[in-house]
Amino acid sequence: MEVIKMELIKADVTVVGGGIAGICAAIAAARQGLQVSLINDRPVLGGNASSEVRVHINGSAYLGNSPSYYAREGGLVEELKLKIFHYNPLYNKKLMLSLSDTVLLDMVYAEPNISLFLNTCVHETGMENGRIQWVDGLQLASERKFRFASRTFIDCSGDGIVGYQAGAHFRWGREAKHEYNEELAPEVADHYTMGDTILFQARDVDYSVPYKRPGFAYDITKLPFFDSIRKGLNHRSFPRKINGLGGLWWLEYGGHMDIIKNNEDIALELRKLVYGIWDYIKNSGEFDDVDNLILDYVCPIPGKRESRRFIGEHMLSQNDLTAKPHFEDAVSVGGWYMDLHANKGIYDEGPATAWNFVPGLYNLPFRSLYSRNIPNLMFAGRNISATHVAFGSTRVMATCGCMGQAVGTAAALCLKYDADPADIVKAHMGELQAQLLRDGQTIVGLQEELDPYFADGLTIRASSQRSYDNFHPTEEISLEKALCLVLPIQTSMAESVRIKIKNRSEQAETLQVKLFGGERKENYIPSSELNDYRLVIAAGHDDWITLDLGCKKPADDKIYIVLEGAASLTVYGNEERLTGAVSFHYRPEVPSKLKKLNKSICFKDLLPSQNMYSPENVVNGFSRPYGLPNGWISERTEGQEWLELCFASPKHVEEIHLVFNSRLDLEHFDDPIELLIQDYDVTLTLEEGSEKKIIVRGNYLTLNKHKVETKRVTRIRIQFCATYGTPYYEVFAVKCFAPKIISEGR
Repeated sequence: MEVIKMELIKADVTVVGGGIAGICAAIAAARQGLQVSLINDRPVLGGNASSEVRVHINGSAYLGNSPSYYAREGGLVEELKLKIFHYNPLYNKKLMLSLSDTVLLDMVYAEPNISLFLNTCVHETGMENGRIQWVDGLQLASERKFRFASRTFIDCSGDGIVGYQAGAHFRWGREAKHEYNEELAPEVADHYTMGDTILFQARDVDYSVPYKRPGFAYDITKLPFFDSIRKGLNHRSFPRKINGLGGLWWLEYGGHMDIIKNNEDIALELRKLVYGIWDYIKNSGEFDDVDNLILDYVCPIPGKRESRRFIGEHMLSQNDLTAKPHFEDAVSVGGWYMDLHANKGIYDEGPATAWNFVPGLYNLPFRSLYSRNIPNLMFAGRNISATHVAFGSTRVMATCGCMGQAVGTAAALCLKYDADPADIVKAHMGELQAQLLRDGQTIVGLQEELDPYFADGLTIRASSQRSYDNFHPTEEISLEKALCLVLPIQTSMAESVRIKIKNRSEQAETLQVKLFGGERKENYIPSSELNDYRLVIAAGHDDWITLDLGCKKPADDKIYIVLEGAASLTVYGNEERLTGAVSFHYRPEVPSKLKKLNKSICFKDLLPSQNMYSPENVVNGFSRPYGLPNGWISERTEGQEWLELCFASPKHVEEIHLVFNSRLDLEHFDDPIELLIQDYDVTLTLEEGSEKKIIVRGNYLTLNKHKVETKRVTRIRIQFCATYGTPYYEVFAVKCFAPKIISEGR
């Protein structure tokens, strides 16, 4: 009998787990030049986002409702999401999800430094002197055994299999309130986690198809929770339209058990529930238009939410998300609400979940992404160093992917300096953060430094510049319920602005005006009242009026103008988007105070005048709105526009990065995004007059990297030829990078 021989696989870093966190960790490390072993125990990549489990990649944008507004993550997660939508425009409808799997595979296969091992289960971890030396994996179908040896290990396995086998300290369940002074934590610690869910897909096939409930499935009508879900109580309700239903997130179970040890029992219980629920939908007579529906897909494995959470040098807690203290070692962001599910899932008598407010984007510290007692172990995903309460926010996949990019990039510095992650915090955080920003990662408040090599004598010009106004109304918006126009301002004072008001009444009406300021530049939250006054609007008035502002620039660089009046009063608006200047419903009863309006209140003649969309903004170190819009916008055009960087002396340019506007207020979107620049040319002019040109057609990415490796450059001109629909060209950043020998030599 032939014995299966152990194959030794050596790499600079081993990443265990091929979910969104693991993919981003592996790609980040590979792009920094590391040899990477990426191990996944399933036949496809993506984890909970794969076609097997079918959970959307949500994150800090909180389904487009974040108080930070421009809140979608950048970096590898942004690249990944845009590529998924580009190749699978039906992603939002959960169709063709095998194409989404293919996108993830394609991104990994495109990196020559990654060796991918699918269907490979890690079952043993080897230790020496307190450090991980290797992990053993079994690829059962091919009857192969592997020993993966590397300097650094990154556990993105969800359940934390590597860290657990290595003896890394971890938490399980809910911490007591007193441990981290968390208001949302229970008085006494317990072992409850969030449960698992099996999603399913309903599909219309245009002819009647009967359904017979399997013998093992439940008769849902006889279960104790039936009356509650039938009435749609406690956040457990059925959608009105069943066709296309992609599952019921609240069909959850197992949080009161050992979610790992009892995995198979939990999966069976969920299958009993899913097939029983479908019997109720199809055969109860209580749902319309279900005769032609089939149960097209039932996920073969449960989607896990929570199990082990490792302990790092910092345990992220509720107060880190709400008070948002400054972290010197910030490496990524989160922003999803603290979404804490019921302990017993569908069998819990209370609400299925509680969405606890998070005041916009917050930073995650690197110290929460590596083990406090295993020096060469980092982690990313749902197993990071966070309390159960904080985990309610950090667990969503886009946030996990940003963590992955952070630890993958950090692995390169560990190799470069022969250091462990803790050493990076002490000596190399600036370098880690600079590389992350260069690669598009979002870190709140961190400004990318313009290389002095390029800054000296730099002039920036553009073919045009959009004025800071929006004065072409197309519709009237009622002021019976209060609205809010938010205007970022550059100047130290705001004096006045004009809006267009109509009074449909035959008598004079009163317009109430309230002015607010905010505290944090990343947010759109009116927190401090600046003024409150009333204006009398004459009967039949239909014209522009002047609003007195008379206030100093608030801490968040924004003036919040709240308007409210009688039902006969309307303000003029349109559907045009002006980056930075956003209109909302005003809802003082909710924590964020504002709710998306999806329309824009028209305004003009803001005084003092603001030079808001200057071409110089593209080198100010911000690649998204932060207080101010931080971008250049052309004037309205049907033709081409250009942006130009001129150097006083010739420069050696190795790389050029362009950051475009991809509507960062959206969590999900349908391809294409009309604001994105689709076609453009980059022309480098050399000292002797020759030119080097890069032609791009069909771009669909936010961050565009061009390796130019050109010497003696005196001018860079970017000619913009087409967007996906908007009549404006918008650019957040143009970054130039010199060869390392020049940067380090200087």
